[in-house]
Amino acid sequence: MSEVLNVVAKAIIGIRPDLGESGTEITRDAALFYAADPDQPVLGLDSMEALELITVLEREFGVELAETDIRITDLRTVGDVVDAMSGAAL
Repeated sequence: MSEVLNVVAKAIIGIRPDLGESGTEITRDAALFYAADPDQPVLGLDSMEALELITVLEREFGVELAETDIRITDLRTVGDVVDAMSGAAL
């Protein structure tokens, strides 16, 4: 597990402890909100949890997404978040 993925997974579990308690595996392909593909894992975050996740990750990585070319609407999976934070933290 990459370092950024590990940080993102910990942030998600911090916001949604039930995911950690249930042993939900947080993988790059897990959808944050919902998935069109019934085989895709879904974390089921709501909009407030997503906002909290962005806030936590901005603080963790020392970036402001509003000051980057990252569009929050493009962050659909854990992998999207990992890639965005990896690029923003450079």
